[in-house]
Amino acid sequence: MMEYYTFDIDNNVTFMVGGIFSAQKGWQHSDRYHHGDYEMILCTKGPLHIKIQNTQYTLNTNDFLFVPPYQLMTGTQSSSNDIEFYWLHFILPKNTTTFKNTNLESLPIDNQQPTVCVIPQYFRLTNTDHFIVFIHQLLNSDLQNAYDRKIANCLATMILTDISKSILNRLTDKASNVERIDRLKEWIRVNLYKSPTVMDMAEEIQLNPQYLSKLFKKVTGIPPKQYLLQLKIQTAQSLLIRTNLSIKEIASNAYFENEKLFMRQFKKVCGITPSKYRAQFDEIYHNNQVISPVLPIPEEISRHLNDVPDFGKMPEESANEEKSF
Repeated sequence: MMEYYTFDIDNNVTFMVGGIFSAQKGWQHSDRYHHGDYEMILCTKGPLHIKIQNTQYTLNTNDFLFVPPYQLMTGTQSSSNDIEFYWLHFILPKNTTTFKNTNLESLPIDNQQPTVCVIPQYFRLTNTDHFIVFIHQLLNSDLQNAYDRKIANCLATMILTDISKSILNRLTDKASNVERIDRLKEWIRVNLYKSPTVMDMAEEIQLNPQYLSKLFKKVTGIPPKQYLLQLKIQTAQSLLIRTNLSIKEIASNAYFENEKLFMRQFKKVCGITPSKYRAQFDEIYHNNQVISPVLPIPEEISRHLNDVPDFGKMPEESANEEKSF
């Protein structure tokens, strides 16, 4: 039975700390205990084997896991491949409620006018590029600055709201037009390297091109050509902040015809050049299997220090309780 967390859509979450974790094959997650904070894990390379209390999860690429407070999280086995995941700690609003359910249709969401965000404990995202862009913007925030702290809280709220929106989309997918467009969106994503035209899209779902354009905009809010460009830009953004590829290589790998067209369209959509966009994300904190997830000191040393702040350190009394299970 899936566990869900809901809070008022008008309330912001409070971001605490986060980073990008990477480890080589054979790494296993250590025991972590969450106090009053929640943690979101977005796996970009797996599998990652984790147990929350008595429930086991195997996270693969694009899998999202939400870890509630006052629960033990532990690794269940070593990874069979190199792994990578984003981790974000935050505090949810006071009005957050928890419930268990197995039926998405009975979730407390008004499809027309949603008033709450609904976050599942486990979820698979179909496209993570825009999530990753939000996360990098969040991790690039200077939390010592009051303005950036406010922005960080808003970005964390946007990420969770977007996940809740994905849940809502699944609830409304029964409408035939929505199903059709969703299938087309997935087809566009898979065939992005071909830069399909509206005619190609229309042939794929057997609709008149003009009608397709109107229907696509009605369902998604944007025309199909703009959606295609949006996907390419999101791909480029992800490559800019996650790789050291040259601008020319990114243009090619984001399926633009040439570097000049890429730079022109990127600046038109984003307002800045690709190089300036990349430069905005130079201060993101990374950690790995030999670095503490909170401070950049060796894990083997941090275990012997009493004054190291660790959001994942399990209190002695809770550790003793867990051992008695």
